[in-house]
Amino acid sequence: MTRHVLATVALLTLLIPASLLFASDELLARVPAAANVVALVNVDGLFNSKLGVKQAWGRRYYTGYASGLVAFPPTVQTSVLAAKIDAESISADWELGLVRLKQPFAMKKLAERESASLEKLEGHSFVSSERRACFIELRPQTLAVTNHQNRQDVARWLRDSRGREQPVISDYLREALTGTNAKGQYRLALDLQDVLHLDDVKLRLQNSAVLKNEKVNLDALAKLITSVRGLQIQVEVGEKIEGSVQIDFADEISAYAPVLPKLALAAFEKNGVSIDELSDARVRLETKSLTFESTLSEISLRRIISFIQPSVGHLDDGSHSSESSPKTVEQAATRRFYGMIQMQLSDLEKQARKAKDYTSSAHWFETAAKKISQLPSGDVDPELLNCSASVSTKLRAIARSLRGVPLDVGALQFEKKQEAYVYPNNYYVSTPWTNYAVSYGAGYAYAQNRVEYRNNFAEIEAKQAKVIAEAEKDRQKIWDMIIDETSAIRSHLARKFETEF
Repeated sequence: MTRHVLATVALLTLLIPASLLFASDELLARVPAAANVVALVNVDGLFNSKLGVKQAWGRRYYTGYASGLVAFPPTVQTSVLAAKIDAESISADWELGLVRLKQPFAMKKLAERESASLEKLEGHSFVSSERRACFIELRPQTLAVTNHQNRQDVARWLRDSRGREQPVISDYLREALTGTNAKGQYRLALDLQDVLHLDDVKLRLQNSAVLKNEKVNLDALAKLITSVRGLQIQVEVGEKIEGSVQIDFADEISAYAPVLPKLALAAFEKNGVSIDELSDARVRLETKSLTFESTLSEISLRRIISFIQPSVGHLDDGSHSSESSPKTVEQAATRRFYGMIQMQLSDLEKQARKAKDYTSSAHWFETAAKKISQLPSGDVDPELLNCSASVSTKLRAIARSLRGVPLDVGALQFEKKQEAYVYPNNYYVSTPWTNYAVSYGAGYAYAQNRVEYRNNFAEIEAKQAKVIAEAEKDRQKIWDMIIDETSAIRSHLARKFETEF
């Protein structure tokens, strides 16, 4: 994934320099220092791109199935998204969305739509939603959305970031997001410095199918991989969607150019980074970076944008609606809500269910459950809301199975063994011996240090795969229940509103 900040890019319909939207933006200065992934989104630029206008992305946000394509209401001008990602579980400890709107926002109306109280926190209007999100008005037309439910943490962040003029994020994130090579309406940077352990990387390489028939120095390759600085995603939308994923290293990569792209693709797949076009992407190698470049589909754009996705969709206060009839308003909100559930389930089936690794598969089920549970619920049919809660619960149950199966699988981890056989450097004396009348005399020789690793990882991983496979029938039953529920609610909605959904 790659991200950089445009120095000066004229937007297709907005002659606003990128520096005004991003580089000197107060939003980036509000991001906590602990964030290890940050995305900059020029929402206006996406909606007003040639493709966005042609495909009516702004209208489709409100009207239909594709409403989740760009996960921001068209009332948003620009946004900074940030999160603290746990590299082991591939999940966010917290997410934060900082949003600049085109017009003032009605916090009171948001509170009413969320059935919550409008409060004050550190002098800011504050709404805490039952759907695991907090909304803070930083100033008129500038809002924050976070899944932090701890008021004390939110209050401390507000105090710490008040009046800050310069970003406090890591050097890598700042370089990636505000560098001179930046372009595109969507840019994401993930700081991976100091994440990887050398011994862990060595073990993974020793058991990598990619390297099975490759002759490489594993120790040197492991050292290179642990020097990784981070990853960048960059998306530029014009008549097409052009995207790139760049991996940056601290060391030179030329010696391992033949294997690095294949290792990167295997790592993406294992960690649930499902972008279909990556496998056939153009590969560009530079001194210390590896980049995949490709034209993307709308589905892939939606997946990229969903990597960090606080509840920004709630920042539609309903002011856009021209509907006057309560039933018409309810029908429009319900249709959009139902379409977003179907979209999430469709994407999930393509992503998670083809994942080869149970951890990444669990990640996508959890992600879908979270997105559905955080959908804007104002004016939506109550029975559909109940259905969505049930669907989220079942998706989390599948994810728990995929992560819970490893409770048994985890016990197998203790059976994994690796032994290192070291043949030390040494001088040795050879004794004279004779072979087929040829006499070899005594002498001295020097043996290089040699290490052989032997482990039973393949055997244990086969056992783990068997345990996971045995639970698949139960997970399939839950999935079938989800399909039945969504089919039933579709029939209910069709009867109620006298139209097809």
